[in-house]
Amino acid sequence: MAGFYDAFDVAVVGGGHGGIEAALAASRMGLKTLLVTQTIDSIGRMSCNPSIGGIAKGNIVREIDALGGEMGRLIDKSMIQFRLLNRSRGPAVQAPRAQADKLLYAQLARHTLESAPNLSVLQDTVVDIEAAESVASLPPDSSGISEPGSLPGETRGGGASMRQKISALVTERGRRIPVRAAVLTTGTFLGGRIFIGAYDAPCGRLGEQGAFGLTQALNKLGFTTGRLKTGTPPRVLKSSIDFSVLELQQGDLDVIPFSFDTKQIDRPMVPCHLVYTNTETHRIIRENISKSPLYSGKISGIGPRYCPSIEDKVMRFAERERHQLFVEPEGLTTDEMYINGFSSSLPEDVQDSFLRTLPGFADAVVSRPGYAVEYDFIDPTQLFPSLETKPVAGLFTAGQINGTSGYEEAAGQGLVAGINAALYAKAHALLCGPFPCHPDRRADIPSYEPLVLSRSEAYIGVLIDDLVTLGTKEPYRMFTARAEYRLKLRHDTADRRLCGKGFAAGLNSQSRYEAVLEKIRMEDEILALLARNPAADNPGYPAALWEEAQVDFKYKHYIEKQDKRVEKLKRMDTARIPDNFDYAAIPSLSAESRQKLEKIRPLTLGQASRISGIRNSDIMLLMVYLK
Repeated sequence: MAGFYDAFDVAVVGGGHGGIEAALAASRMGLKTLLVTQTIDSIGRMSCNPSIGGIAKGNIVREIDALGGEMGRLIDKSMIQFRLLNRSRGPAVQAPRAQADKLLYAQLARHTLESAPNLSVLQDTVVDIEAAESVASLPPDSSGISEPGSLPGETRGGGASMRQKISALVTERGRRIPVRAAVLTTGTFLGGRIFIGAYDAPCGRLGEQGAFGLTQALNKLGFTTGRLKTGTPPRVLKSSIDFSVLELQQGDLDVIPFSFDTKQIDRPMVPCHLVYTNTETHRIIRENISKSPLYSGKISGIGPRYCPSIEDKVMRFAERERHQLFVEPEGLTTDEMYINGFSSSLPEDVQDSFLRTLPGFADAVVSRPGYAVEYDFIDPTQLFPSLETKPVAGLFTAGQINGTSGYEEAAGQGLVAGINAALYAKAHALLCGPFPCHPDRRADIPSYEPLVLSRSEAYIGVLIDDLVTLGTKEPYRMFTARAEYRLKLRHDTADRRLCGKGFAAGLNSQSRYEAVLEKIRMEDEILALLARNPAADNPGYPAALWEEAQVDFKYKHYIEKQDKRVEKLKRMDTARIPDNFDYAAIPSLSAESRQKLEKIRPLTLGQASRISGIRNSDIMLLMVYLK
């Protein structure tokens, strides 16, 4: 373990799903990495539902694995039930989902971090960020447009631009940790406060202290922050539930591993169950709605639109006589059950009352109440597509601090942020040499080529592009409908799409990369075979590959149409816009369009075209002025 006051190439703040991926990526890329977490025992904890994957989310997990991340391996080792969702529908909307043994998942995650080379773990709370004003000193070129490889946000046509650059993190115990780059993955702990009826406490999770001081530090550095809200349902002891009156929900017999390296999962699985609310459940909630902090005004943060609390469901959908709930085991070594779809912040006695109106729950014993949690986040339009922040060079953010919800969304961002923080730190090391940086070079911001995933390459690319281009006013959740190219982004194609990028970053081995190249070669053979004879039998290719190629062949026409749109997107995304471009110089732009372009400062025409409210005519004008 490195000394407490050592300098680090990359420091990651937070030990959740985003922090795990960021820290492992940086350390596996050979960077001296530190993970700072408030409680080491909470690393990898599943704060809410004990599952990984789902619609679009399962695709993200396979993309993480294809890039060389860890989440797919962790869930393969800890899953206790598997289902392929939307199996009866088209392949573009199918997705894997698995129940996890949440205790085992967290143990495996912690062990993976603690045994990783180049990685140290420190239990502490980061309360401040030190940054100094820096000069981007690259020479201008004749076009004024940044060249590929320059740092997003640098100006090359109007002289050197001034930007702050991270230099150190400061913890509440007074430790000053010099860093070249840092990734903030603070989850719901940043200014976290939980609510249960009239009770509230400064916590990021029930029984775990929130993180305070860092929001104020970010505000001083120029960040705009806001408040969001999420929630979790009560946990009930399995022994107190009458399962005979619940609807059984078995998992699939044929389990598809999340990691492309896992060949087979054949251990016994456990069932889940379904139950429904009723008119009595709804009556109790309505009669006590004034006691909910959501309706009394105590909570100011906006909650997730697509995962509302049970009181929200009852009040917003008054015509519904019942709502479906999933009763899910939290693990093989605990008696706790998770009531999916039943999150609440009503008082505990009210929760107990409406819980016991459910069939089979008349004698339910609650081990933990449901609660709401409110927390701080930054406006994600303050980020580049690399997830580096615009106000501070070398500072990256991932997960709920960027306004997203979900383990998978956090992990995908964490992986991208960790890779790019490592690339930034490597460039900084080449520029400055070993710590401390030479005074003559301290002000420079290095040039580096970040990993940026496009919307046509990955759901992770869609997620990040939506955040940095559109921003969000509520917790962002990924859906297949958000992706224009979902036929290309199927969960079974993630290795073909992204393994090469993981190999280039140093996270995938040569043998893994060559195996994917061989898979691509074999699929080309299958497609050629099917072109000659669509009814051909499998002459001996792996069954999964044969099925994957058949899907590609069946949807060949639609995929080719998508490919044409992808090419147009690529052309737009290679047309760079200089950071200091004067939008006021285009007199025909509307005031609204000008304000949005000046706020977002898109890096390319493609990103500009995706800003909400920007018209095609605005893009044409911008294109003319750039030329």
